[in-house]
Amino acid sequence: MSEKYKFFTPVRVRYADTDAQGHVFFSNYLIYFDQGLTDYLKAIGYGYDAMLDDGFDFFYVEAQCTYKGSARFDEVLNVHARLTHIGRTSFTFQFAIYKADTDTLISTGRIVAVAVEKGGRQPVPVPERLRAAVEAYEGEPLP
Repeated sequence: MSEKYKFFTPVRVRYADTDAQGHVFFSNYLIYFDQGLTDYLKAIGYGYDAMLDDGFDFFYVEAQCTYKGSARFDEVLNVHARLTHIGRTSFTFQFAIYKADTDTLISTGRIVAVAVEKGGRQPVPVPERLRAAVEAYEGEPLP
């Protein structure tokens, strides 16, 4: 299933990421998604600094995570990420986390972000430069 994602970044589970049962505490998957999102934007050539240079920032307005399995301390996870939709002022990322050694799916999710003016809170149109970077990297147009 991981083949539908062109990008992934490896994350090693730290001891601090685990709970009393010894597996990754549920909210840490959102942190892994954030790491995947950040690394994905760098990989497509449109990282956070480029966004700020273009005069916009973004806020997360929705996050969703579905748990399919569990991970434990010192396991390496591959966080797959892609940007799947760009609206007028919002954009959506999808994620899938797999165990690196077995390619076992353990989590899926999504994050919706809203573009806002740099240093402010007013929504602004998503720059066309972001769409162009995603489409060039993914090799296909966004819906």
